[in-house]
Amino acid sequence: MRPAYHSITRHTTFRLNAPEAQEVRVLVCLVKDDAKPITRVLRKGHDGVWSLRMELPRGRYVYRFLVDGAPTLDPSARIDVEDDQGGKWSMREIGH
Repeated sequence: MRPAYHSITRHTTFRLNAPEAQEVRVLVCLVKDDAKPITRVLRKGHDGVWSLRMELPRGRYVYRFLVDGAPTLDPSARIDVEDDQGGKWSMREIGH
């Protein structure tokens, strides 16, 4: 039998092909009024693809990569959205 937390959290992997980048981070925020964004560093593979596997609670998230500090949308995202300040974010649903 699986522990209860498996029903409320899911693993998700963020990936970005950026072979020339020195650092790639992902800024992730649960779509809620009071949610605080989290930032994590991705690891670069030998193929130039940066990746990070995270366990997150089920829900809808907006995120974007910071490639050497520059905001970058996920080219593989199905949905992009704009925030109240005109900033663009990629969106994904986890566990739905």
